[in-house]
Amino acid sequence: MHCINCGHRQSSGNFCAKCGTPLVNDVVVMEQGSGGATKPNIQPNETIEKIKVAARLYWDYFVTYLKSPSNVIEREEKNAMNGIVTIVIMAIFIGLSFFTLLKRMAFSFLAYSYEPSFFSVIGSSILSIFIITAIVIGSLFLTVKFLGPDHSLTSLVGIYGTHLIPSTFLALIALLLLVIKAYVFGNFLLSFALLLAFLVVPLFILTKLVKQEALTLDPLYCVIVYVVIFGIAFSIFLMFLGDSMTGGIISQLDAF
Repeated sequence: MHCINCGHRQSSGNFCAKCGTPLVNDVVVMEQGSGGATKPNIQPNETIEKIKVAARLYWDYFVTYLKSPSNVIEREEKNAMNGIVTIVIMAIFIGLSFFTLLKRMAFSFLAYSYEPSFFSVIGSSILSIFIITAIVIGSLFLTVKFLGPDHSLTSLVGIYGTHLIPSTFLALIALLLLVIKAYVFGNFLLSFALLLAFLVVPLFILTKLVKQEALTLDPLYCVIVYVVIFGIAFSIFLMFLGDSMTGGIISQLDAF
């Protein structure tokens, strides 16, 4: 037995004979020092682990696409969830880019103190991207349903969403350029990302699907049908969007 206060040792007793401090048993101290103490069992956070696994799987999916973009069509439904994730990420980057443009460059017919609402701009931009994406996928589905190979809506979501990886990357670069006020290059890359996502990629997918099935119908007619379906649906969307924007501008002018 020894005293942790003054160091006095004695063979028996619960308290130190010199200072009265409670004594410590040397055997217990040695057992604890040799690893006898119970270590807390720290369990990993399940949410964090799931996020790590999902991020790893998405990274593998990203690298696989970069190695062989055309093979995406062969996997179809397997890429549906990753395709949806890519669509969401691209929509967020584009929304942030639009907000940065509106924040940095005030409209001439509004005061320079005009500050756009973050949630309003981001929410409207993301919603618009989702609607246009739905129009593209719906137009592809209707075209291949009646004129080309029969593909499910889920498979088209996976194929189209995966092919949006280049557009997503360009949207990220455009956002970074806009943040550092490189508006010319930022606007160019953002416009190119939108053009690639909503014009080039759908036509590439449609042509690839038609040629893969070796149909007697010429791919040109499938492209024409797709353009007509997409043009009608997109025109309807633009009419609603134009009415909404006009109402918003009038409300802003009334406020001033």
